[in-house]
Amino acid sequence: MRIAITFRRVMAVAVVAGGACIAAYAANHERTASPTPATLAVTTKSDAAREDYEMGMKDREDLLYIEQGTDYMRLAVKADPHFALAHAALAYFTTDPVEEKRELELSVKNLSHASPDERLLIKWLNGTKDGNLVPAIAAMNDLLAKYPNDKRLANLSAEWLCSGQQNFERGEDVLQKVLKNDAAYYPALNNLAYCYALSGRVNLAPALMERYVRLLPNQPNPEDSYGELLRMAGDYDGAITHYRAALKIDPKFTTSQLGIASTLALMGDEEAARPEYSKAVEMTSDRATKLNYRMLMALTYYRAGQADVARKQFTDLATEAHQADLAIQEAEAQRTMALFNTDTAAALTDIEAAEGTLSEKHVVAPEARDVELATIEQTRAFIAARANRLDATQKAFDTLKTLAASSRNNLIQQSFHSGNGALLFLAGKHSEAISELQYDPRNPLSLTLLAVVQAKAGATADAHATLETLAAIIDERVETAFAVPQARAGLKAAADVVAPQPATTAQSNGHRGGPM
Repeated sequence: MRIAITFRRVMAVAVVAGGACIAAYAANHERTASPTPATLAVTTKSDAAREDYEMGMKDREDLLYIEQGTDYMRLAVKADPHFALAHAALAYFTTDPVEEKRELELSVKNLSHASPDERLLIKWLNGTKDGNLVPAIAAMNDLLAKYPNDKRLANLSAEWLCSGQQNFERGEDVLQKVLKNDAAYYPALNNLAYCYALSGRVNLAPALMERYVRLLPNQPNPEDSYGELLRMAGDYDGAITHYRAALKIDPKFTTSQLGIASTLALMGDEEAARPEYSKAVEMTSDRATKLNYRMLMALTYYRAGQADVARKQFTDLATEAHQADLAIQEAEAQRTMALFNTDTAAALTDIEAAEGTLSEKHVVAPEARDVELATIEQTRAFIAARANRLDATQKAFDTLKTLAASSRNNLIQQSFHSGNGALLFLAGKHSEAISELQYDPRNPLSLTLLAVVQAKAGATADAHATLETLAAIIDERVETAFAVPQARAGLKAAADVVAPQPATTAQSNGHRGGPM
């Protein structure tokens, strides 16, 4: 299971797993002793709060029962309302924007009750939400330097670097150091496998998954992660086998049910995928996650070529998200409709609606808002550039430039470079456009435009290689559903053109036509 807290370009964001109730799970959960001096100490006067915090962090660290882990954090702050670090952790993990805002404020209000090192961790956790990334990253680096043997701290930071920032090289470095000191630390095995897969090296993941499954043979998440990684490698049958193995261990393991649905959808069996998505929706009580899953289900209609049905579904989902004050989900539904809208003017109207949603008065973390806005503007630039609409491309670039100037978020920076690449492409500056688009190497929209620019620049082999990279991407993103089928069709058409024609009987016998 990959937990993509800030990685907005994955639609199944903030996934949560089902499982036994808190009390039943706690009974089987080994109560952990106080942290050793090599780890960051926790400050609270309440033993119950300390224990709940530890249980919550362990659930989150192990990726076994995420929803229960968040519930433990709620118990921790209830037991000790002055527990600043628990407030920050709850804000970091929750999918509820109202709860997130409240807990962020409470973590700051109670900073005087935290130790200096806890304040550093709070600065990092809060900075990923409120947009203060420069001091947040500095705080994270200071903590990693001070506590080089704190595996949990390293794993948490690496997960954010890989899934939340696409800073794969840095994330991999942190995780490899952890595993060098403790080869059996399974959370790092899981996150390192995802780091490799998300960066396009999914072939390196199975060996790590084999070790992960051996270490936790009776837990669902190793099987779940193995399934997702096999799916990313194109092994759909193997993926479903592992998802079913996870559900056999725990029939309420929601992400494995979702995995079966998405695997069927990616295989092209959209009709079979929909009831499986419905099961996943019923298995989670989290309202934001329910909407995310339903958007994945609605996407099956676009994949099946039923654009009118898909648009109706996404329109309804946007309305529901608006009524629930879930601005990110509302804007994402509108952006999706824009991307699949074949009428450029109407698509840009959809983009305006998505942008407008984020300008309304909603409870949403500044960082989440800015990342979503950057994604919307990148989509605007892509749509406009393909239609030779300089005005709309310039508008997207201007917003992206403003966002990038004030943010260190790597996703925002990638969107900015992609938007700049689109603008340079329209200006006929192909070599410069290529360099900018290559800054965003795993985004299907950037890769699609990159292949076009490379072809126009005469770099035919490079364009073909880019299309091959794009065609190999397998995930649940809207961008993937839109761009990858086109790339595969283009490659097939090119292969059919250059393939030798079957010889006729006469030709195979050395004759050039006509009867003997």
